[in-house]
Amino acid sequence: MPEPRAPQHTGELGQRYTELLRRAVFAEDPLVSEAALAEAADLGRTLIARAVPLEEVGELHHEALIQLAHDHPDLPLSQVAGQITAPLMEAYMAYSLALREQLERRAEAIVNARLEQSRRLEAIGTLAAGIAHDFNNILGAILGFSELLGDELPADSAGRHHLAHIQQASFRARDLIARMLTFARAMADTPSAVELVSLTEETLKLLRVSLPATIQLAFAPPDRDAWVLAEPSQLQQIVMNLCINAADAIGDRPGNIQVAIQPIATAAGAMIRLRVEDDGEGMNGETLERVFDPFFTTKAPGKGSGLGLSVVHGLVTKLQGTIEVESTLGSGTRFLIDLPRLSHPDTTAPPTATGEAP
Repeated sequence: MPEPRAPQHTGELGQRYTELLRRAVFAEDPLVSEAALAEAADLGRTLIARAVPLEEVGELHHEALIQLAHDHPDLPLSQVAGQITAPLMEAYMAYSLALREQLERRAEAIVNARLEQSRRLEAIGTLAAGIAHDFNNILGAILGFSELLGDELPADSAGRHHLAHIQQASFRARDLIARMLTFARAMADTPSAVELVSLTEETLKLLRVSLPATIQLAFAPPDRDAWVLAEPSQLQQIVMNLCINAADAIGDRPGNIQVAIQPIATAAGAMIRLRVEDDGEGMNGETLERVFDPFFTTKAPGKGSGLGLSVVHGLVTKLQGTIEVESTLGSGTRFLIDLPRLSHPDTTAPPTATGEAP
């Protein structure tokens, strides 16, 4: 009789299954046979715990059968077919049940994590709203008294120059407070039909002067108007935050930011896609998973608040749109924002029909 092939499962699990199969086949005492089946079920749970694929369970059984046939060439397999398949069935059943329990635990963990995140966001929002007004009062005093002091200093004095830095820092702090309030609470909106192409062009002109000269900012508009239902300030904030984030990713080296708008058709209906792409440092998987988390930032202390992208995500969601991010470490990042398209500026609600974009 030919030698059996070298088993692929030569470790503890293969030896364990081969032995319990032998006991299940040759046991004269029913208790011994039942014990072997119980061990087969336990082995099935062990296979799940060790992340062994289901197809390898069948291979385990097949190799054990070959070894059994080699050790007992005169064994009438037709007479012991029931004993041979019983351990496999027990292992399969236990494997399936353990897999189901594992999936249920994972699903429960995901739900609990999202619930906990929601609670944290609610707490952060309450905190942000509570301290923002106090900060605004403090900043108002700083700006007011710095302006009064500036009127008393000569225009070319060093003190006037220092006051300019104080005021600039205060204005940045005021913008941060505005972002915190936007994140913290849903303010009353009065959306209207907005032509996204012209608004984006205007926003990019304002943004261009604040970007380093080493960064090239390009805009690719569509060949037709792109109307959406929103507040202009919301759309401006989305464009500016994404472009500022892209500029930060590029840093001091030469780089490119590309902004494009195009109508698309999706299963949800006619949409307007805003794409902001850069060739900056990109993100790794861990950063990519947390990119929209409030107050999460990879920038050095004092260089970023971690609110920009979370605010963008909140605004896009409020506008009934979707946002996706693609990034490769060392190659750059691409943000894709899809907003419901208005077929006409007089339309007061986005279309709901699917199919080709008109």
